[in-house]
Amino acid sequence: PLEDLSIATSDYMAKIAVGDFRKAWEAMGNDNEVLEKFALQFKNQEDAVAAVIDYLGMQPCDGTGAIKPGGKPHMLHLSGVFVGGKSVLGRAQVALQGEAGGVILKIAVRSEEEGVSSMVTDCIN
Repeated sequence: PLEDLSIATSDYMAKIAVGDFRKAWEAMGNDNEVLEKFALQFKNQEDAVAAVIDYLGMQPCDGTGAIKPGGKPHMLHLSGVFVGGKSVLGRAQVALQGEAGGVILKIAVRSEEEGVSSMVTDCIN
């Protein structure tokens, strides 16, 4: 018998850091950008940021993988290379959802192909 095997889109992503995220973001352009908004069931931003990094399989850039204390919305910069050598960049804002609990994630993903950008955002569920 074979063991169950689970393959996620993040398994097709290599964590590759970029030297200057903002420059790379602007150079990529927004032609193939996909924007999404999600309500996540996390009690704090730290857990949400860790989960987003894990779901997407991308590399946090510019030290944005760590949250500064204070509860303000956190901007996460991510980079990676999808199978086939397609560069992918992501900007995600993670914010607490008031007293009700939970976290709001607003994410923009840019890549060389819109289909790749869509697949990456679909990793959040």
